[in-house]
Amino acid sequence: MPHQTIRDQGTTVADDDARVLTGHETDLPETTEAVVQVEGAARHPRTPPRQSPVAIWVFHAGTDPRQITLQELPAVVADDANFAWVDLSDYAEVDLHEVARLLNLHELGVQAALAPWQRPRLAVFDQHFFVATTVVEVDNASYRVRARQLDLFVGRNFLVSTHKQPLPFADQLLTRAGQNPRLVELDSGFMLYIILGQLLDAYEDLTEQLEDALEKIEERALTTTADTFLGDLLHFKRYIFALSRLANQHQTIFTAFLRADFPFISDDQTAPYFRDVSDQFMRLRDTLLAAKEAVNGAFDIYVSHVSHRTNQSMKLLTMVSTTLLPITAIIGFFGTNFQGLPLYTSSAFWIMLVVVMVVAALILSLFHRRGWF
Repeated sequence: MPHQTIRDQGTTVADDDARVLTGHETDLPETTEAVVQVEGAARHPRTPPRQSPVAIWVFHAGTDPRQITLQELPAVVADDANFAWVDLSDYAEVDLHEVARLLNLHELGVQAALAPWQRPRLAVFDQHFFVATTVVEVDNASYRVRARQLDLFVGRNFLVSTHKQPLPFADQLLTRAGQNPRLVELDSGFMLYIILGQLLDAYEDLTEQLEDALEKIEERALTTTADTFLGDLLHFKRYIFALSRLANQHQTIFTAFLRADFPFISDDQTAPYFRDVSDQFMRLRDTLLAAKEAVNGAFDIYVSHVSHRTNQSMKLLTMVSTTLLPITAIIGFFGTNFQGLPLYTSSAFWIMLVVVMVVAALILSLFHRRGWF
């Protein structure tokens, strides 16, 4: 097995028993830096003292979920009749290290969870595997994205979820887990399915907000010709691109779960659930792709609107120029200074005015018949 190395804040750890299956690509392009704020590393040490950030729920067939302490965790996990969900929220390094010691979590996964935000990745160890996912929070007023990391350690009879900020869908997770009778039977794989499904639900909720924002952008494109709109449209385009990029980075993870040689989720009972999650992800990707195309469409609408306004202005200038050109020629003719000619009489002046008015009326009548105004 290849030699793997991971770096975290100046520390290098190497191990021959780890396989990093995904996550080698660039995290985010430079063009998204203006709209994306990424999460930093876990706190060290934990200050000031506060309530424990570790919540442990035990699921057993025929009974309601119950909470236990860290000291009880090893004995509970050792019993195949139990399943334990360990959730760490707003934790410090010491909290994760304590859980890792009790469950023998691999140091590579622990360091990845403690590090600042990185793109989603999947690493397989000897007795468990590690999944890093991205939870996004958006500011609809300024069109900015905050990228948070949700790390999952999935092993026999347990799943550990770690997040440096509270999850926006934590209550839904507990409700779905407690109401599903198959959780204990299908163990940690099914709990992973619930978490990933809820994560995709959160992304889908954001796409509904995107549709409302896109309608407002298209309305502005039809009603404004201000240059500031182009800057706002570019910022919004980067916002959608960043959101789409953060969601699409999960594709390699869902693909890996469906591989026949993936040892943890390849059985006939669990695999259909992950196919459903994969289908949900594909629908989300198509929706985000349509949103990016809609932004380009808004730009085309704006350009067409500006061109139409320009054409209208040019039409008005053409009409004015065409009307004034013969009038200028007539006035110039009558204004020519030659002594002794009969043009310099009061009758000739009124004749000039009548000719000017008749010529202007004929030109405007021609414009009207052609539908110019």
